[in-house]
Amino acid sequence: MAVDSTQATGGRRLFSSFQLRDFRLLWLASLGFSGGMWVQQVAIGWLVLQMNGTALDLGAVQAARMLPSLLFGMVAGVLADRLPRRELLMGIGAVSALYSIVLAWLIAVGGLEFWHIIALTFIFGSCRAFEWPVAQALIYDVVGPAEALRGISLNGTASRLMGVVAGVAGGAVIPTFGPQGSLVLMAAGYALGVVLLLFLHPPTQAPRGVSAPSFGESLRHGYALARSNRRLLGLFVLSCFGEVFAFSHMTLVPLFARDVLHAGPEGLGLLTSARALGSVASSLLLASLAHQRAGVPLLVAHYAIYGAALIGLALSSNLWVSIGLMAAIGLAASSLDLLQQTLMQLSVPDADRGRAVGYWVAALGFGPVGHLEIGLLGTLLGAPLAMAMNGAIVLVVFGVAVVVIRRGRHGKATAASEAPA
Repeated sequence: MAVDSTQATGGRRLFSSFQLRDFRLLWLASLGFSGGMWVQQVAIGWLVLQMNGTALDLGAVQAARMLPSLLFGMVAGVLADRLPRRELLMGIGAVSALYSIVLAWLIAVGGLEFWHIIALTFIFGSCRAFEWPVAQALIYDVVGPAEALRGISLNGTASRLMGVVAGVAGGAVIPTFGPQGSLVLMAAGYALGVVLLLFLHPPTQAPRGVSAPSFGESLRHGYALARSNRRLLGLFVLSCFGEVFAFSHMTLVPLFARDVLHAGPEGLGLLTSARALGSVASSLLLASLAHQRAGVPLLVAHYAIYGAALIGLALSSNLWVSIGLMAAIGLAASSLDLLQQTLMQLSVPDADRGRAVGYWVAALGFGPVGHLEIGLLGTLLGAPLAMAMNGAIVLVVFGVAVVVIRRGRHGKATAASEAPA
């Protein structure tokens, strides 16, 4: 059977970034980093439950993980624009590996207390806050603006593919080796990523001459970006809403696995992997699009998917139905992340790309509000009702965003019709 030339060309275009050696190395390094990150989610969630933690305790841990994004998001963006990105990313990976080793050691010697989890998770969250703008700007360096969405999406696919494996592995290791076994896997993933980055040779960043602005001036310029760029400001506000009411659902997933689905740590691993599998599908879908089609309406549409899936999960008591809904949540979550990162970078000049991603990282910093909110609601009202309430709020945010977009289009059409001939 003859192969359709359009499909063949589309397939080559989908994976065109892999023609670049440095992108292949960066993609493999992302596999290691992402494997560590996904294992951490499973291990820490189950560890808190083993310590008789409540939904509010789970929310507090997630808040500690996300708070650094608010505190350091813009600082991380400025550093991503000023310092060598490869070396920054290697340092971040090394500290993340050390975090998991220290936490595993505390568990092994029986000296772990809840405050240790909070403090160490804050350190890990700080690494993540600096990793995001550095990694996304480094991908842009390697593939260029024309391939930006495709490169970022394919790199996101690495994270999600590893999440499918790491979620199951992290949950499967716990019954035999305990959470410390999962944390050792996490350390190995980050160490592998650091080794691979040693062989990366990205394009040299533009040198900063004697007239280059100071760090403080660069930071002030970063904070001023949104005041002069309404598109960037709108994307930032929408991202904040998403972090508070959508992405905070992960706080309650360990409770769902134990108390609603009665599935144990293996069930938690399956739910985590299902979310990652949905994310893989999203990454491949977005990688097949040209960046001109990655507009705000596509971004907003995924909020509708997210809200509906959260409500469905709240109503489910069947493990396999819940796994399917977690896949839908993963698809929506991944799309939102990738589109927000890409659209923010495309809305500013090249010199400000790191700071633009810094806004996305800063939006992640509003996550603690959401994790504490849903954790408190889960403690007072139960996990299903708390999940359903947040899903309904996400749908309301979607409706408001649709109205704003339509009014903006109407305003442009009116202005065009009134323009003098």
